Amino acid sequence: MTTINDLITAAQREKVAAQRRVSDAEAKGERVLKRSEAEGRKILTPEEERQVEEIIAEKRAAGDLVKELDGKLNALREIERDEAETTRLSALTYPTGTRAPAYDRVARVGAEARTYQPPEASRDGRGITGPSFLRDLYDHQIKHDPAAGGRLERHGREVESLDPGFMQRMTGTGAVAGFVPPQYLTDLFADFARAGRPIANLCTPVPLPETGMEVDIPRVTTPTTTSVQASEGGSIGNTDLDDTLLPAPVRTIAGYTDVSRQAIERGILVQSLIFGDLAADYNSKLDAQLVNGSGASGQHTGMLNVPGINAITYTDASPTIPELWPKLADAAGKVMGQRFTGPTAFAMRSDLWAWILAEKDTVGRPLVEPGTVAVNPIAVASTRPVDYTVTAVGSLFGIPVVLDNNIPNTLGAGSNETRVIAADFRDLILMEDEAAAPVQLRFDDVQSATLQVRLLAYGYSSFAAGRQPKAISVIGGTGLIVPAL
Repeated sequence: MTTINDLITAAQREKVAAQRRVSDAEAKGERVLKRSEAEGRKILTPEEERQVEEIIAEKRAAGDLVKELDGKLNALREIERDEAETTRLSALTYPTGTRAPAYDRVARVGAEARTYQPPEASRDGRGITGPSFLRDLYDHQIKHDPAAGGRLERHGREVESLDPGFMQRMTGTGAVAGFVPPQYLTDLFADFARAGRPIANLCTPVPLPETGMEVDIPRVTTPTTTSVQASEGGSIGNTDLDDTLLPAPVRTIAGYTDVSRQAIERGILVQSLIFGDLAADYNSKLDAQLVNGSGASGQHTGMLNVPGINAITYTDASPTIPELWPKLADAAGKVMGQRFTGPTAFAMRSDLWAWILAEKDTVGRPLVEPGTVAVNPIAVASTRPVDYTVTAVGSLFGIPVVLDNNIPNTLGAGSNETRVIAADFRDLILMEDEAAAPVQLRFDDVQSATLQVRLLAYGYSSFAAGRQPKAISVIGGTGLIVPAL
């Protein structure tokens, strides 16, 4: 049977071996440099540069393993201490000499409160709040308060027990579990407001092929035909099917930022927050491409620029919602009559939807009412709490309305028009990597001379909006200059 001591011994051996690999890599690097110096060269040959790169990678991998094993050893020693304490408790006796019953000889874990809680959750009967994570962090780092350090250490164990893979994932980032903010604090972090990817989420998702820079989708352009046979032996319909390939290039969206090593190693979740912000901007940029990408200069061909879509024009110097209403119906009707399905959603900007909500009839009654009380409304507003980036906020003709502020409001001759899209989004194919996009990379050596780390996020995607052009209706024109409310 493997004991905890056996596990500690094995981990120590692995750590020694990893440390030896670090030393060996350093020695290899020294030999390469000394050989160059001995030959009087100040510049390494291409072969020597390749060797140095391999040595650096080997040293980094071994160093990361040493840090990982340090964390593992700390966890094993904590378990060893707990087992020793349990053994000590099991030997307890009452003053009378009788052994303590089992329930007095073991440590029990119940519904004990977390070390750090939101203020409203941690108030006791006297109205005093519980310990503050930020205060303890200050007292521990500045005042070296042992009580604050103890609470931070206990919080670290709570974090690791709830997410056992946390320490393994964070190895090499300078993070310490005890310095990870409680969840209620990270939830309050104010990220930068972005429009998200509502339209991208409406499209049909398909895994992106593993290789290639273009996906070609066959599209029938000459269909087969049938006909009624007028009489026995008479002719019947005959048309040979013909198709063309719809190219869907693989596009790249990427970005990076350089961060000081001090910010990452001494800060709190800095790396995670930056990667989250890069991912949010990636999704917003991708969504904007699906709407209005030009198809050139590395952009997707967005829905507004697909040839052959249903174009509806609303020209009006003094637009009103009742006058816009037939255009909305026409947009839905053209998808029904030419794609022979029907739109799965209307997509528009939030200010346009707000204008629809604000419109009144001749006696001052709103034209849009909540669905539960609506009587002959022009539209229906949702009565449930919604996430405005992904959820329908209401309906037009029973068709969900989704808000997307990546739809431009700078179009038209005056650069002040927006657009309304009605589409069967099932016909729009968005191909992305099956893994969560974007990919996140960290480069420690790029800016190493200035103690900076480069954090980079990128993703590949392919978009086919022209597969069924008649599945898309777009309303434009001067009537879509949204007035101020």
